[in-house]
Amino acid sequence: MPGMRGSFHGNGAITLLQKPIWSTSKPRLLHRRLSVQARGSGRTRLATRITTVPRRVDLYFADQPGRRLLWACIAFGCGYYSANTVSLSFGALAINDVVAAALTVAFCEVVSSLYYGAAPRPPLKLLFLQCFKIGIICALIADAFKLGG
Repeated sequence: MPGMRGSFHGNGAITLLQKPIWSTSKPRLLHRRLSVQARGSGRTRLATRITTVPRRVDLYFADQPGRRLLWACIAFGCGYYSANTVSLSFGALAINDVVAAALTVAFCEVVSSLYYGAAPRPPLKLLFLQCFKIGIICALIADAFKLGG
């Protein structure tokens, strides 16, 4: 394909552009680099992929409703695990217990205010953060029962 320009039309128009780059170590050799850009926008495919992530995530969860429940359970489990980790690490050392507790309470309050202050159906990010927070609270309650009885 040296010296050729091509474009593909279909799902998305893509133009292949070749830009000559001279090598500094061997000045007589001409190296060419392919740059793949979306036609007319001047953006690369990587930039297009990154900017379409929110739409693709929404489509991923709209496709099958069970995925939302699955990821909510995963967020709950991650919250449970992280609360146990924080509790065990700060509790065993007895250093900065108050700071860890204050940060945990502040996190829970911020998430609650964002979740309950949102629209009637909050976005997925807030739903998963709320499930993460519930996992933290359940883990701390379980630790309290373990220590108390």
